[in-house]
Amino acid sequence: MRLSFIALLTSLVVGTLTAAAIAVRSVSRIWLRHWVERRLSGATLAELYLDRPQRLLVSAGTGIALAVFLAGAAVGAGERTTLQVVWRAIVLALVILAVGQLLPRAIGRRWPAALVPLLVPLLRVVDVVVTPLRWVGGLLARPFCERRPQPLAEVARSDIEELLREGAREGVGESQEIAIITGVVQFGEKRARDVMTPRDEMFAVDVQEPPDMIAHRIAGSKYSRVPVIDGSLDCVVGMVHAFDVLKSGGDEWPPVRPVATATLDTPCNELLFSMLRTRRHIAVVRDPAAPVGAEASTQGIVTLEDLLEELVGDIRDEHDEPDTAPRASTT
Repeated sequence: MRLSFIALLTSLVVGTLTAAAIAVRSVSRIWLRHWVERRLSGATLAELYLDRPQRLLVSAGTGIALAVFLAGAAVGAGERTTLQVVWRAIVLALVILAVGQLLPRAIGRRWPAALVPLLVPLLRVVDVVVTPLRWVGGLLARPFCERRPQPLAEVARSDIEELLREGAREGVGESQEIAIITGVVQFGEKRARDVMTPRDEMFAVDVQEPPDMIAHRIAGSKYSRVPVIDGSLDCVVGMVHAFDVLKSGGDEWPPVRPVATATLDTPCNELLFSMLRTRRHIAVVRDPAAPVGAEASTQGIVTLEDLLEELVGDIRDEHDEPDTAPRASTT
């Protein structure tokens, strides 16, 4: 009889705290912010969770651990044989696992918005009760935990990405708009090596070729801007525009325009701003350790279109074939 009462009481406490923690984790932060803005009941605690999301979850976990510890001590008290203690502990563990963990987790995930207003005040009470334990535990663990402050940029980026995921689940905004914003957030992490057209896929014309030949080659390539080399891909001297080739009619060499340069590790956002500022449409990606013109010094090229596509998705015109358009090495 005593075992049944302890198991029931412990399962009730553990199950309630588990359901509360799962509901708080599952509910949308957008919904919580709306709750805070309307100053509904429990909004103060919801605001606390938004500011320090781990605090309530740690408090709930501490409360669960404390309840299980006290239940285990109560079960073992008064028993004379080890076998009886082990048997009662196994029964208690199974009951808590089924009634206090599995079922509340399913309920918390299924109805988070309905449970949060009811259970958040309970989490506040538990947070106050276990604060001394949490403080002592943090004090004891401090010598063994090296806390490395996360850069503010990474914190902001992770928060934005989380809000975007929640917005998609809540149906806030079109999927294409969310994809564009996500691309902007992730753009700063990418390097030139991630978006460049590699050396073995580059299309270029040689400055030694006659004008009619380069006009024929560019017309068949479907590229609007093409790198110009002098003997090899390791010596890129500039680029020509297909429109200039068309104006010359293949009778003379079109003007060779300058190109930008970058390394494999150049951040895409810096490269984009540099190309826009200098009005360059192509950047040659070089190996910084190799001198210009040395073998394999050119690693690839990045076009302005490549960078813009990383921000807004594929950019296609009337000449691109749906779903099968090859990735162009030039704009």
